[in-house]
Amino acid sequence: MDLILGVVCVLVLSIFLLLLGQRYKLPSIVSYLVIGMLVGPFGFALITDQSLIDTIGQIGIILLLFTIGLEFSFQTLLRSWRAVIIGGLVQVCTTTVAITLITLYFQMPFNEALIFGFIVSLSSTAIVMKILQEKGEVDTLQGRTLLGILIFQDLAIIPMMLVLPLLAGNDPSLDLSAVPYQVTKIALIILAIIVLGYWVIPKLLFRVAKERSRELFLFTIAGICVVIAWLTSEAGLSFTLGAFIGGLIIGESDYNIDALGHIIPFRDVFAAIFFLSIGMLLNTATVLDNYGYVALIILIIFCVKVLTGAFSAVVLGMQTRVCVFCGLALAQIGEFSFVLAKSGLDAGIIQTAVYQLFIAGAVVTMAFTPFSMNASPKVVDLLYQIFPKRIALQSAVSPDEKSPGVELSNHIIIAGYGITGKSVARAATIAGIPYMVIELNPEIIRQERSQYRPNFIFGDAVQEEVLEHAGIRQARTLIVAVSEEEAIPRIIRMARQLAPDVHILARTRHIRNAQHLLDLGADEVISEEFESALEIFTRALKRYQIPDEEVRRIIERTKRMGTALFTRCTDPNQQQKIQNFETLFRETHIHTILVEAGSAVEGKTIAELCLKERFGIREFGFRRGSMRFTHPDPALRLETGDTLVFFVTDEMAGKIIPLFSAGK
Repeated sequence: MDLILGVVCVLVLSIFLLLLGQRYKLPSIVSYLVIGMLVGPFGFALITDQSLIDTIGQIGIILLLFTIGLEFSFQTLLRSWRAVIIGGLVQVCTTTVAITLITLYFQMPFNEALIFGFIVSLSSTAIVMKILQEKGEVDTLQGRTLLGILIFQDLAIIPMMLVLPLLAGNDPSLDLSAVPYQVTKIALIILAIIVLGYWVIPKLLFRVAKERSRELFLFTIAGICVVIAWLTSEAGLSFTLGAFIGGLIIGESDYNIDALGHIIPFRDVFAAIFFLSIGMLLNTATVLDNYGYVALIILIIFCVKVLTGAFSAVVLGMQTRVCVFCGLALAQIGEFSFVLAKSGLDAGIIQTAVYQLFIAGAVVTMAFTPFSMNASPKVVDLLYQIFPKRIALQSAVSPDEKSPGVELSNHIIIAGYGITGKSVARAATIAGIPYMVIELNPEIIRQERSQYRPNFIFGDAVQEEVLEHAGIRQARTLIVAVSEEEAIPRIIRMARQLAPDVHILARTRHIRNAQHLLDLGADEVISEEFESALEIFTRALKRYQIPDEEVRRIIERTKRMGTALFTRCTDPNQQQKIQNFETLFRETHIHTILVEAGSAVEGKTIAELCLKERFGIREFGFRRGSMRFTHPDPALRLETGDTLVFFVTDEMAGKIIPLFSAGK
């Protein structure tokens, strides 16, 4: 088929399947893989050039990993050193050993078994990070833990690629004497990259930025990516690793935001190209002919990677919820695995039939990842039900010592010790109010807990035993300030079951979650979206030189409206108003209505309008020239040119406007 016609068909099919995926809440990654399967040489054969497919896939992954590298930083690596070194090392080694032993059991040669251990040990940085970004959990404890492990996996490609030629064994020129040469070569390449990163590239970007040319800057960024990718390939490594390093170097410069701004519009396109190319590699006929082997491979990969991923988090001292999430998030084949597998195929280590079975397993595990990550809360709840005592025992004790036995009453329980939790704890200390902190991150427990501040519990506030240990039945207030959005409703539900009288105040990101949390038992909900909008609104009003007193009244009125949405109410009539409040946000708008000459209201007083009796309007704004009022005098008579500001629905505005128009 003509290439242009093939691209057109791919785009049309992509639009249709992505719309279908959005309709039924399917992750876009799954849609891309399915599209690749359909348009590839083993589907409808819209694109059959295998070399073109490989090139598209390589370009896609190079550009994708470059954008990922732009968002990383060396500081992130240093802060997550335990997750990178300890967690990553444990995960890669345990997975490699487990897969090698399993494949040896099935009579596979040792070199092929080991290379499959390498392949399966790597997970997809692109998929996991994309899902975490969509969930808003990149900066959570589980997000940072996953990031550290994934970084180690990406770096582990270096020794794996060094070992790969030695595993081929069919080239007499390859022997152990080549290892020092390869190591020296890589060391020199790394030294060259360091020199470029610290001295050459920053100066080059400075000179380019002074020219103020978008085209020059974009091509310079692309050139740096290609040069570093070429350098790593010269060391016998992959282009993709070089692209990631190039992004990391530019990410450390003063121009990382601008570089990302140039690249980020194409990031989703790059990701789509890569996943499409992966889907095109899958031979559906091979899968159908060997469905038993494919199912067995998928089951082995999934089970081994879930267990090793969870175990690596356990070694880091993480709590059950984080361990389960890490295991389910890492249970897929990674981007670099395809590089290793293709190299193994070209070197004759992996047979073609086995390679196709690997592709099938890789594609299915990649497609299944969004579902497994979303299923993590249910799996954790199931584990809590099956092993409540054992999990609670390791949850309610800090990594270093037992939790304090101080009996508290009328205290505050703070679930989550981030910025919000620290602020609450600081305020409680100043006010002399006792508090108990529940935190999942063992590093925070080690840093914050001391003889002066003993009331810290390492555990998951979702668990009944942890809340009991924190004294939920004796507490006066529970502050839910955890970063993981999916854990907030579960904490509220459990706390309300244990302590019907405790006052629960929860933080959430979006207004749309407020009513659900109130229904579960929260007394008050703080929406970051609402509070930030309120602050922006306040500053915008001040920019227009509206008097501070008027700004204060407007903000107070808005806060009163927000209280109706974010506070639990037991009055059925008032509750109905609360349930309709989000609809009110969507349908109610600000309408400015001008008093026209000859209108029905001209010359009448504010009181004579009877706005409350006729339209149910209690508050409104009034303008006359430079004067602005939120509470005008009822005896004030309306004049031509006066403006009234109403916060009403469009339907209500349609009834009011005719009164202020001439000839009505």
